[in-house]
Amino acid sequence: MIEFPGNGTLSGFARYIVMPSHAEENRARAERQFKAREQQKADAPKAWADYQAAQQKIRDRTRELRELRLARVKR
Repeated sequence: MIEFPGNGTLSGFARYIVMPSHAEENRARAERQFKAREQQKADAPKAWADYQAAQQKIRDRTRELRELRLARVKR
């Protein structure tokens, strides 16, 4: 058990106990986040184009099915 200065056996040593600095870890985490955001920005145009292509495919298929349904109803 660590005791505070003046209260026990570690009193002289307790003055030198310092909380570890997490500055390097925080910087590395921030760097990873930054790189991830930059990669997302770089991938965004292709992702948007893929999304639009998928939506167009759905619209085309819906139009085709509607035409088939209407042709069936007219008979």
